[in-house]
Parts: sequence; C-alpha cells; structure tokens
Amino acid sequence: MARTYAIRSVCGADFALLKSWRTRPHVRRWWDEPDVEPDIEKLDDPRIALWIASHAECPFAFLQDYEIHAWPDHHFNYLPPGARGIDLYIGEADMLGVGHGAALLRQHVGELFRQGTPAVGIDPHPDNIVAIRCFEKAGFAIARERVETDWGPGVLMDRRNMALMAPGKRS
Repeated sequence: MARTYAIRSVCGADFALLKSWRTRPHVRRWWDEPDVEPDIEKLDDPRIALWIASHAECPFAFLQDYEIHAWPDHHFNYLPPGARGIDLYIGEADMLGVGHGAALLRQHVGELFRQGTPAVGIDPHPDNIVAIRCFEKAGFAIARERVETDWGPGVLMDRRNMALMAPGKRS
C-alpha cells in the first residue's frame, strides 16, 4: 500500500517544533546541535526549500532541498545543472523503522522530478547504515563510499530523473 504525505513549506511558527525535534537523541546523533545551522536563517534563502511532512495530519519529519550548484565546489557538483541536494530527518521517534523515511523521500523526489529536476543527491553519514539502506529503498545509489564535505563525512548517493535522460543514455 502506497503512503502519501502532506508536505508543506516551513513557516515561522514551525521553528519551535523543529528545535524540539533537533534536540531528540535519535536526531542529534546525526545532525548538529540545533543552533549550529539554524533553520530560521534558511527560511529566506531562495536556494533552499524547507518542508514539514505530516502523516494522518500529524507532523513527523523535516526535509530541505537545495540548489547544489549555488555553492562553489559543492561535493555534488558532478550532478547536472538544476540538480538538488536533499536532507531529511524524522522527528517523531515512533515513526522510525516502519518505512516512512523511504516512502517520504520517494514522494518528495518524485515531485522534484515532475518539476524537471534532473537529479537529486543525498549524503548520509558513513556510519548511518540505517539511513543508507533507507535511501537505497527510495531509489538512490551510492556514487562514492566516503567523502569529507564542508558539513562532515558523508556517503554520496544520487538518483537520476530517468524521464529526462535521452533513450540512448539510460543505464
């Protein structure tokens, strides 16, 4: 059974919820302290889109997608122009381990692809095996096992929009 999620833009009223999620042990393990990269600073940045995902009308996850090529020397700069990077976490612990991460990621990336995005990159921490497996279930493939990024170590994973690829270039 396919799951569908309500995904809406973050607004100022969401920052207390986001900060609460960022303080939870299962999120803090892989994300910096809540004030290291404050979400409020990203709200007005046109390169970044911030999202809250809900299931059964209950908010449970945060996503952000961003223009990869808006940052010089970004670790995903091998992806084509127009590609986006994505980050996400599930804030509600009772939503972990039951398939929401992969389903939410598939839905969001599908929407980016419908809008014409040629590829999406995601970069979980190399030790976060659960996230890597989740992202593989969402259609991402490992491009590089371990890299050092401006945000710490990561595994570079990407997913290509096959609908935009020329018939002779599909692999």
